[in-house]
Amino acid sequence: MKLRKILQGSGSNLIRVFLSALVGIALPPFLVRHLSAPEYSAWVLILQLSAYVSLLDLGIQTAISKFIAEYDSAGNGLGCSRVLSTSFRILSFAALAGMGQIAVLTWQVPRLFHQMPVALIRDVRGALLLIGVSVAVSLPFNAFLAVFIGLQRYGFPTILLTISKVLSSATLVALLLMRPTLLQLASVIAAFNIGTAIAQFVGWRRFGKDKVDFSWAAYEPAFAIRIMKYCGVLTIWSLSSLLISGLDTVIVGHYDFRNTGYYAIASSVTNFLMVAVASAFGPLIPAISSLQSVGSSQQIGDVAVNTTRYNALILYLCGLPVLFGSYALLSLWVGKDYASQSATYLVVLLVGNIVRQLGYPYALAVVATGSQHLATIAAVAEAVVNLALSIWLIQRIGALGVAIGTVAGAVVSIALHIGVSMHFTRSAISIHRAEFLKQGLLRPLVCILPSLILLPFWRRYASMPAPLPALLAWIVTTVALAWLLGLKQSERHRMWSGITRLSLWSNART
Repeated sequence: MKLRKILQGSGSNLIRVFLSALVGIALPPFLVRHLSAPEYSAWVLILQLSAYVSLLDLGIQTAISKFIAEYDSAGNGLGCSRVLSTSFRILSFAALAGMGQIAVLTWQVPRLFHQMPVALIRDVRGALLLIGVSVAVSLPFNAFLAVFIGLQRYGFPTILLTISKVLSSATLVALLLMRPTLLQLASVIAAFNIGTAIAQFVGWRRFGKDKVDFSWAAYEPAFAIRIMKYCGVLTIWSLSSLLISGLDTVIVGHYDFRNTGYYAIASSVTNFLMVAVASAFGPLIPAISSLQSVGSSQQIGDVAVNTTRYNALILYLCGLPVLFGSYALLSLWVGKDYASQSATYLVVLLVGNIVRQLGYPYALAVVATGSQHLATIAAVAEAVVNLALSIWLIQRIGALGVAIGTVAGAVVSIALHIGVSMHFTRSAISIHRAEFLKQGLLRPLVCILPSLILLPFWRRYASMPAPLPALLAWIVTTVALAWLLGLKQSERHRMWSGITRLSLWSNART
């Protein structure tokens, strides 16, 4: 495996996520201050319902990057081109289905959110139609961006998506200062969605056509069957993901509309954190796809175990400060009113998402090796538990019940991955489950021990979550344990050597 390409991909993803984070941090405070609580809740629901169109991708973008990585490594340019051309046509039909889906959701808005103020219904319908249709139109053009991922050329996607995110958010902020309607805000999002789709096509013509050609006439039924066969189980995973996290805000909007905005603020923090961590491991799919043709199942298993350990360490080191400083962070970000309402949701959602994300590197290895049909039980079981428990609990304890459903589903998911899925995928991903538990999950867990000591000092609704000496001791011991016990000696040596070389290079340049 070419480690350099994986690191380049991870670095590009992290840069994009970091720059998007700056935008994501800046935008919500403007939204909550310039929109009323019901308007903000409605805006969140508009974005959530529009995002459902993206599920009609059916995992085809992942398939494109996987197959192009395989064909490109084999020098089969014709195969790459047929994958792109066939996928574009499939996604075009999916886009038409997406428009129909949005039309139905727009029609059903009053029934879906019966607690929503009547005065908002008209704008919500128009905004949902605008954004939803723009997402549908953009769907086929995402195939061109997937080409760059398959070729492991990450520069163009990073630049394009960052520019689009920054410009669209800056335009929204400027518009918010003029007290806009939801329909006007939606027009901005829709325009940038279409513009980004066109830019993806232009970028492919400029930077990707030399390796992967495209023609509408190059549609190949055999490739369509192969792609859809690969995506068949991914579709089940996508639907499970919808039931796991994609319906949370909508469930809250249906049963507990007044808390929708507060829940969405907490959810946005956890989603950002999970996306940031996941972006570091996204390049594993094309890398493992390439490794599969020249390596062994044991090598792939070793990669899965090691990346699980790195993933767990990053999750704990990033998640613990948010966990203990939830109220303080939210107060600085969106104000004390939203912080007091959202902090509890954030704590529970964060725990659930961290548990769920522990299985992410293994899930990527499963997708990269085409073994997803052997690991579906975890996704389906998590979806069923999450959805059923969320609906049952929200009717008894409100929006907090949905967050608790997330935790329960996450525990079920990781347990079934270890207990069932790893047994069935062992021919493609050879993992000793005891080693996975010991090295992948338990070893990095030692860095949370100082947090258990900090618990008696924790002040949940204070600007300073604990006395300063306790916080400093907690930070030092947590980082020290992650460095000394979470990483192997060889890994510490390589990391320290890399830091040293970077320092020497920086000094040489100055």
